[in-house]
Amino acid sequence: MGHEELIASLRKEGEEKVQEVRNEAEAEAEKMRAETAGKIEQLRQEYRTMELRLTRAQEADILSSAEKKARIILLSAERSLSDRLFNLSLTCLHELRREGYENIFSALVKEIPQAGWEEVCVHSADAVMAQRYFPGSEIVSDDSISGGFEAASENRRRHIINTFEKRLERAWEELLPSLVIDTYREATRHGTTEGD
Repeated sequence: MGHEELIASLRKEGEEKVQEVRNEAEAEAEKMRAETAGKIEQLRQEYRTMELRLTRAQEADILSSAEKKARIILLSAERSLSDRLFNLSLTCLHELRREGYENIFSALVKEIPQAGWEEVCVHSADAVMAQRYFPGSEIVSDDSISGGFEAASENRRRHIINTFEKRLERAWEELLPSLVIDTYREATRHGTTEGD
């Protein structure tokens, strides 16, 4: 599965959740703005005789606080979206095994130094292939690895993790902004219907 297919899959799976999170965050922010507006009007009626400067200072404090809370809610929503997209991405990693996986595995092996790796952990479906690339190493099956491998030697003092999961984790900060932008764009383009 290529980068574009992964993004398309993430868009499809995450679009509804993104819109739901956005709607909740926007509704909460709007509620806070409405409450803030009510408080400001009440202050104006009770303290009409006070100096204008004091009233403006109080308004500024209230609005600033409301905006900070709204930003916190939006940041929380984006963090939730990030977590959901990451977990969704993890579930799609097995798609990378479909075509040309042995070439991918071979490329991953070439990225590490040729050393006497004592133990190599791979998905159980990769055990035979791993034995060819790591002859003399103990091959350990670990089906939580969707692709790639972990190699260790010197009683695990030398340890290399070159799995799909670790590579996604390392690239996530670079991928996330594009995924969020694309997801929001898709959600905005398609809009939502009443009751979503």
